[in-house]
Amino acid sequence: MTSNTTDLSADSLYKPVHKALSQWGTSSSGNPLGHLRLVERARQDADISDAQASSQVLMQALEALEADNAEYARLLRLRFLDGMSMLHVANRLNRSEPMCYKMQRQAIQRLAAILFQEERTLRAAEMEAINLRLGPPPYDHLFGIDHALNEIMALVQPATEPWLLLLEGIGGIGKTSLADALARRAIATGGFHNIAWVTAGRRVFRLSGRIEATIAPTLTAEELLEHLAEQLLDGVPLPFSIDTVLPMLRQRLNNAPHLIVVDNLETVADLETLLPVLRQLARPAKILLTSRYSLHAETNIYHFPIPELSLAPACQLIRHEARLRNARHLTEADDDVLCPIFETVGGNPLALRLVVGQTLVHDLPTILDSLKAARGQTAEQLYTFIYRQAWDSLDELGQRTLLAMPLAPPQGMTTDLLARITDLNFPDLLDSLDRLVRLNLVDRRGDLQQSRYSIHPLTQTFLQEQVAKWH
Repeated sequence: MTSNTTDLSADSLYKPVHKALSQWGTSSSGNPLGHLRLVERARQDADISDAQASSQVLMQALEALEADNAEYARLLRLRFLDGMSMLHVANRLNRSEPMCYKMQRQAIQRLAAILFQEERTLRAAEMEAINLRLGPPPYDHLFGIDHALNEIMALVQPATEPWLLLLEGIGGIGKTSLADALARRAIATGGFHNIAWVTAGRRVFRLSGRIEATIAPTLTAEELLEHLAEQLLDGVPLPFSIDTVLPMLRQRLNNAPHLIVVDNLETVADLETLLPVLRQLARPAKILLTSRYSLHAETNIYHFPIPELSLAPACQLIRHEARLRNARHLTEADDDVLCPIFETVGGNPLALRLVVGQTLVHDLPTILDSLKAARGQTAEQLYTFIYRQAWDSLDELGQRTLLAMPLAPPQGMTTDLLARITDLNFPDLLDSLDRLVRLNLVDRRGDLQQSRYSIHPLTQTFLQEQVAKWH
């Protein structure tokens, strides 16, 4: 992996620069400067070997040193590029041999400082370009995600399996926000040569209660590769075909560590269409997907279900959002007042923010009653955004199973109890549960010996009120 810029300094580069100069013109194994982005960029831009790229970077730094101190540059050229002994170098420069050794140390220090400054400038420019690509974050502050973020980061950073990771969860749970936070942390740590972000999102739920369409409903393989080429390949002529650009992308990804984020894969068709292409790009690239759907039937995909917020971070989010929107009554409210919000919508960040916004217009009991009874356009649009597509995709057995879930006790419901409630035979029930878990409508708890199934509080409210209207 690429080193973090915080691990670099002019002093830390002294030994690698000295070793690289000492290896000039030899076939020594290893590349002392191989960790520098300057060398990676030179290798990729000119399609040359590591050793050639390192030599090119050193030559450019020597030219910069010559403009700064011609005698230092000449000493290093004579000593390392021409392979002269220090005695011969001293004679050429009309200096004593001890003085030349002292000058050599000073010259290498100055050369290391030049390389460090160039490296820092290059990495800063790359970080700025990636941040511009990501755009403004979809949040101003995140609550309750530190543990999840650390866990995913630990999976993404090493150049080992898993290569494909899936952040899954119902709408509004924070998949995109978590992926964005991870991408920005990856930029800051310098663990990746480049980061690409492609979105297949098609709808956005505004806190006003409107659902707005965004881009086309399906992300094709051609569109995915086009977006990736625009971000990761410089100077590729457009249009192009998959047959031409896929090998180019694979070569680029093989040369340096990359992170690719494909956000908002909302349909099974999207996932099934893109997975064959993404598998070809993975290893060593890390690929992070976000979706409302699970892919448990697929091999070699690490599933990470996004947990809803617990009570404490949910209250923190409510108060933070209230301060931003000047909802003073919520800002000053104690936990006893905020608990009913959590009990109604659970720890879904989108739903929590919606409630905060609604308090600027309505009193809290009216808002919560409307959500519980699915009254009003805002409540119906929220349920439509989160649940409608998944509900419509269920067959009659799946819908029957889901409608039984509000009867589950707090610890969840066993398959035996579900079978008695739904009156489904065991194979049909297992098929229905498989579908519901993959849609993230039902959570599977328990252990290897027994499964227990439960639903989010918001899902329970949705089932008790909104579904009847859709029927």
